[in-house]
Amino acid sequence: MKTLAAIDDFIQSRHAKHLSPTTIDWYEHKLHRFASFHPKLPLKPEPIEEFMSGISGEPETRHAYYRALQALYYFVCRRHRWPNPMQLIDAPSCPKKVMPTLEAEDEMRLLNSASDLRARAILTLLVDSGIRTGELAGLRKQDIKVYTVTVRGKTGEREVPISEETRRLLLALIAQDNKDGEYVFYGHKGVLSRHGIYRIVHTHMEKAGITGPKLGGHRIRHAFGKGYLVNGGDIRSLQQIMGHANITTTQKYASLNLNDTIAKHHQFTPLRAAHAAAQESFFKVEALKEAEAIIEEAK
Repeated sequence: MKTLAAIDDFIQSRHAKHLSPTTIDWYEHKLHRFASFHPKLPLKPEPIEEFMSGISGEPETRHAYYRALQALYYFVCRRHRWPNPMQLIDAPSCPKKVMPTLEAEDEMRLLNSASDLRARAILTLLVDSGIRTGELAGLRKQDIKVYTVTVRGKTGEREVPISEETRRLLLALIAQDNKDGEYVFYGHKGVLSRHGIYRIVHTHMEKAGITGPKLGGHRIRHAFGKGYLVNGGDIRSLQQIMGHANITTTQKYASLNLNDTIAKHHQFTPLRAAHAAAQESFFKVEALKEAEAIIEEAK
């Protein structure tokens, strides 16, 4: 079977499942590279492993190709009742990384960097709700309710709570633009796309002095998930707000509360218990005094 034919069948099945255009584009990008490497669909693991070994870049990149091939072969082999060679291939290692987020000070600088009403409405809505940039791009005037906005995401439609100041900014933007269209956010060439929103967010993050990877809306989304739990929110309501199909996706935000971890460490570190057992004050130990003397001499 031609690899491109298999990919076409697979992509058609993804359309039939009503997956988002972004997800389908992701599959096409990964799988067409595989088709150019293997014009005829391999049904043994060795040629697939040969392709995987040639993928350079970050471990996440290799793992993304592996997942795309897994989905392709699961579909094709199930449909044609062929043995699935992906079952004989181990997933590439993908070391866990700390998810980049934002602190409250970063978010305030970001909001204060807004150059116009549209930018402030975009940034405020992202910080306040944690919705995806694609969901924000598709926001219509009729989706703005008193306490929520209706968004359309990967898991379908959902109601997302918003604050009063966010609602006021959205209504002010609509009044200022005075456009006949049904959408909330417009650019020079019509409805603002998610790529246009990304550029706006990226520009204002740089303007606010925010550095590091992922200077886009998804970093604000991660910050929302972290901040929601840090401020006392629960996992189940966070799952509903963020539109996660699986609660395990939401649970990753529970590990981002570094300040709570630091406070617990200060309270429960065995070093403090060791000094207490010796009936010595932690701040009167000779070793600590020596360290402080060295610091003073270095000044």
